[in-house]
Amino acid sequence: MVAKIFWGEASRISEPEILKKVEEIAKRHPTVEEHIPQLLWHHKFTNPTSAIREALGVPEPTTGGRVLYILVFRKLHPITKLYGKDLFDPTGHLTLWKEGVYHRDISPGNLMWYRKDGRLIGVLNDYDLSSLANALGPQGNERTVTVPFMALDLLTKEGQEGKVKHLYRHDLESFMWVFAWIFLRYRQGVLL
Repeated sequence: MVAKIFWGEASRISEPEILKKVEEIAKRHPTVEEHIPQLLWHHKFTNPTSAIREALGVPEPTTGGRVLYILVFRKLHPITKLYGKDLFDPTGHLTLWKEGVYHRDISPGNLMWYRKDGRLIGVLNDYDLSSLANALGPQGNERTVTVPFMALDLLTKEGQEGKVKHLYRHDLESFMWVFAWIFLRYRQGVLL
């Protein structure tokens, strides 16, 4: 098991809520079914940073409050340990996108794997910066991607100002940057 402890934006849909939607999609689509992180337990603390700031008399920042989350997942292995034909294909990602779950943060740290019955199974991990179609709150123009793996359109002045909507092709380009980075930085799963 591994625990993820983080302060998520209070205005953003929570990672457990997004994972619930992902699990619903996985029940209908075999391309997603085994390729999602297994959330074992989670807790959202009820006092956001805005309440803490108010109690301390500290002015609220312009970006809004955050809420403390603790999530416990089944442990996975990093994609950087894979090489050659074992690097997996991001088919499940396309299905999630078509079903209205936009991951928007493709990076080596979010691409994981595990073995089941001798098979290697890739997992798209870390949905805390994802968004859902037709949901209230942050949706698509704010920058959430890990910068070294960001699509070039999102690195432009317009992209940095939030004037470029994050599209499927931007995530696909991020996959390309991740795989290029792995091929250039690792040899047979070992950092060069």
